[in-house]
Amino acid sequence: MPATAGGRQGCQSKAGRHRHCGADHEQPGRAEACALNSRLHRTDTGGENSVGPNSKNGVYNAQNACRSLAMELGWLEDFLALRELGSFTAAAERRNISQSAFSRRIQSLEDWLGVTLIDRSVRPHRFTPVATENYGDFQRTLNQLYELRSQLRGEQTRSSRLTVAIQHSLAFSIFPRFVEILRQQGYQPAYHLNCANRAECVEMAIRGEVDLMICYELSPSIEPIGSTTAMRVASAQDDMILVGPAALAPDEGQAMPLLTYPQRSFFGEVIWQEVMPRLIQRYRCETICVNSLSSALREMLLAGLGFAWLPRSLVLDDLERRRIVQIDEATLYHPMGVAIYACPQGSHALTPSVLDHLRSVDLQALIDRRGAER
Repeated sequence: MPATAGGRQGCQSKAGRHRHCGADHEQPGRAEACALNSRLHRTDTGGENSVGPNSKNGVYNAQNACRSLAMELGWLEDFLALRELGSFTAAAERRNISQSAFSRRIQSLEDWLGVTLIDRSVRPHRFTPVATENYGDFQRTLNQLYELRSQLRGEQTRSSRLTVAIQHSLAFSIFPRFVEILRQQGYQPAYHLNCANRAECVEMAIRGEVDLMICYELSPSIEPIGSTTAMRVASAQDDMILVGPAALAPDEGQAMPLLTYPQRSFFGEVIWQEVMPRLIQRYRCETICVNSLSSALREMLLAGLGFAWLPRSLVLDDLERRRIVQIDEATLYHPMGVAIYACPQGSHALTPSVLDHLRSVDLQALIDRRGAER
């Protein structure tokens, strides 16, 4: 599959001739190819023992390399297979081509890059320092290209791309059903999810980096950011409850192993507002783990390690299947708001019809799992 190099970093100018190769940058694509080659040249020793198909006295001719623009992604896959297996024979077999054809493809990659990847002056052949030091960049470049292709294909087959900032626990508890509800309404964008803590979500919304923000609030009535930046299109209530394994449930005054949050985290502020002071008056709390991720605390309590304050929506299935129990449903809980904010500033995805879809979502039903299979 043909590809061209991207980005102008490393080039001396957007036009004119490159100082390494003399290639004419006025022609489309010249500067991009030179940028990648220049970065690799900085780590290539270029000594007399370096040999390659376009070399002169053992050193690659950068001018010829920069002028050769066409490249196949398969060449990168060939090189990575060779780097992994360490053998031309084994790599050629994996790539399902003859060894001579495989060797020519590696040489073509060297031609395009303008650097020596394989030292052919010794037996067995070995990788040059530039190949070894930049191996991770080769892998990342290939992965990024395939990721981009997959992303573009997904966006082409869907109505738009929707970028969402969401708190980690809500990504687990309600987002999959939120997507399904929108799909049933005929709205199927390609989702780009940014899972973060609440403060980071709000910052992304303020900077205009996302189309939606889904987050918890200390109270259902409080808007965390100004209405000029975002507007709340749905709201509901969730509860922070104390849950854990039935086998560890203590009587009042006894020890309670506790999995909890840092006090300065959002959930830490929530529980220390009222319910934690209430809890420590009734039980001898012994903190055995502090973690800011509620999903991680859930896994620990399911393993039988202790009790944790968790959003009810996150553990509703666990409670119904009796994997865990709730301690004192009447007093040991704290209500929180959940809200969906639309961030229309600079957004191309939030059309009037999309906003109508978002406003029609029954967020409280999502929290309570009403109308959904459990």
